[in-house]
Amino acid sequence: MTTQRYFSLGRFAMRDALRYAEVKPGDIVLLPSFICRDLLSAVAELGAKTHFYDVDQALKPIHLDSTTKPKVIVAVNYFGFAQDLKIFREFAAKTGAIIIEDNAHGYLSRDDENQLLGHRERFGVTSFRKTLHVENGAILTTALNENEIDNQLPYIDAQSLGRNKLLHLLSSFESRTHVPAIAVFRFFSRLFRLVTTGSKLPKSDKFAETKIPGIPNPKRQSVEFLQNLDESAEIARRRNLYQMLEPQVVAAGANLIFDQLPANTCPYGLPVYAAPNIKRKLEKIARKNRVTLMSWPDLPDDVRPAAPSFYQQVWLLNFR
Repeated sequence: MTTQRYFSLGRFAMRDALRYAEVKPGDIVLLPSFICRDLLSAVAELGAKTHFYDVDQALKPIHLDSTTKPKVIVAVNYFGFAQDLKIFREFAAKTGAIIIEDNAHGYLSRDDENQLLGHRERFGVTSFRKTLHVENGAILTTALNENEIDNQLPYIDAQSLGRNKLLHLLSSFESRTHVPAIAVFRFFSRLFRLVTTGSKLPKSDKFAETKIPGIPNPKRQSVEFLQNLDESAEIARRRNLYQMLEPQVVAAGANLIFDQLPANTCPYGLPVYAAPNIKRKLEKIARKNRVTLMSWPDLPDDVRPAAPSFYQQVWLLNFR
């Protein structure tokens, strides 16, 4: 039996998961060093401290240091692929740390035992705004009962704002006409950003690691979209894209991060390792197949200078 609460962003859901895990100022939260820097804001807002563990090229933890005595350890299902929780559970049994399953990428994915990702531990965080065309949306799933957590935050009923409303319209148009409207829109958006800022991608916020932006309330439209989603069709769409693009990126010279696509996996996208000279080939593949190519992650400031080279060679063909 689980309880769920909706939020605008996964960071707000993570902050509440940490709070329900009774993380206090000064407590240590153990995160993978291969992570987006903005997740640190959920820890910082509670006055806790972030420590890191490294991962290997299969995105599995190399070593979990029990001497740090963390209050919480976060296990990440990278790109929708199930993280093996055995090492985390052994660590938790040894140290008393609470496991939080970061399932930001894994909406609709399951593990080899058919368990839904984000539901395998006492706390799980899933960010469905990353995989669907919605303005915001994240879910905190917990084994705590209704009386042990806060009530659902009120939904925001306001209409979608400019960019997101436009993406909804373009998505509808694209599904009817098969014209790659979203890809065209993103191309010109990035071209405009390149001309005006010198970068195709948004510049990182200097407060990203310390402050969660906006408010935690989810949009009603996002939640209703989720509740009306044809999940089987979405899973099939993502798996078909992965299987279609896999031989293309391999032929282009990229290396797959995961050797195979497990039967129960609903992939966030197709993640690969690629040298800089492969990027243009990947961009061409993305354009041809109407998906978006992006680098991931925006590493934390304390990680970037000494990060292994493969941390900064990850590219994702995003299926959103």
